[in-house]
Amino acid sequence: MKFPKPISISVPATSANLGPGFDILGMAWKLYNHFDFRFDPALGYEVSIKGLDEIPFSQDDDLVLSSYKKYFSLFLNGENAPQYQCKMDLSLPLKGGLGSSATAVVAGFCLAREIHKKDYSHIPLPSESRFIYELAMIEGHPDNTSPAYLGGFVLSYFTEDSGIKYIKKKFPNSTSVFALIPCAEIATNESRKVLPNQYSREDVIFQMTRIATWMQFLENKKFSDLSLALQDRMHTSYRLECLTFMEDLLPVIKRRQLGFCLSGSGPTILIFMERKKVDQQLDAFFREMDDIMQKYNMDYTFHKLIPDNTGIKIKRW
Repeated sequence: MKFPKPISISVPATSANLGPGFDILGMAWKLYNHFDFRFDPALGYEVSIKGLDEIPFSQDDDLVLSSYKKYFSLFLNGENAPQYQCKMDLSLPLKGGLGSSATAVVAGFCLAREIHKKDYSHIPLPSESRFIYELAMIEGHPDNTSPAYLGGFVLSYFTEDSGIKYIKKKFPNSTSVFALIPCAEIATNESRKVLPNQYSREDVIFQMTRIATWMQFLENKKFSDLSLALQDRMHTSYRLECLTFMEDLLPVIKRRQLGFCLSGSGPTILIFMERKKVDQQLDAFFREMDDIMQKYNMDYTFHKLIPDNTGIKIKRW
């Protein structure tokens, strides 16, 4: 078999959960991790990351590689996957709550499918729904992988017949979104350990009403509905306990009538403002937020997020 031609894949950042949508809601942003793949049999498997002298994970923990091989196992009868050399340009913080792991999983899985299309045309490609399902199964839940692949605001969930259902929407441009990204790391698996094993009937009903309100907001674009849609009783309060600066920041957010939620399991915090009020709110809010972050000696970045409605971008050279 000829070795594949170079392939470049860009995968957008994502925010999962979005308040009440634990493991089922996610949204893509115009902030990307880029993966450039070359195939030189003389070099074998190599990985480099722009700006880093050392790779912060072992080959066994390389999610690009493991998802790449997973595709070959699932859809290409276990054929040997060609070894690649990958150059990564990562804009997303590792363990920052912006879907960095999902970008790696999506990149590896999509790379394998590109090779399938070109070099294994005699073997049928998986359907789009099967592809999205197996992609989500790698992480165990679809809230990051679905929007990373599809773009947009996505509600997705597994069905009882081992399938997946997803609904893609556009986020209204009447609302602006900002990311407060503390210089800290939170591992999703560890953060799940602080969550209760059971929830009351009242809390379950509360979650359902807020997810329904998300759908209403996407249709009518009213900020008052978004403020309700972001409310959550399943995970947010438990995960905020390790973000001590939020004790001071939450009253500021409420007083200024802004919306907020964790991005994934955090530590990134999403701040929502009515677009027409950004000019009068943003500077004052930023000053108060900066004072609080300095009080807690917490380095951070803060910038506007723009929704991505396209998802993955793939280029063959």
